[in-house]
Amino acid sequence: MAIAGALKEEFGNTPSALKTIAQLTRSNERAVRNWFEGKNSPSAENLVILMRHSDLILRTVLALADRQDLVVAVGLAGLRRQLMDAVAAIDGLPTNTSDHGSDDAEDAGT
Repeated sequence: MAIAGALKEEFGNTPSALKTIAQLTRSNERAVRNWFEGKNSPSAENLVILMRHSDLILRTVLALADRQDLVVAVGLAGLRRQLMDAVAAIDGLPTNTSDHGSDDAEDAGT
């Protein structure tokens, strides 16, 4: 049931989510629906594919394996990626040249 909950939380519980997972894992949509409903679990091969695409699925599997040390490591890696994305977004913001542009022009002329 933990995997089913993680699938719903990560991908949503919609027909398009089922199709997305079916395409990712090259599985039948009925099989994927059974995963979402907790009737069956993904095969090991499909679980690995899902873990590649979802940190939440990865953390859920690690927690089920009682590997809290690795759950923390995955969480930290995810936070690091988010921080790097935020810094990249900040670096990509346009600079306000109206405040400092005139100073630069004056400095260039002296």
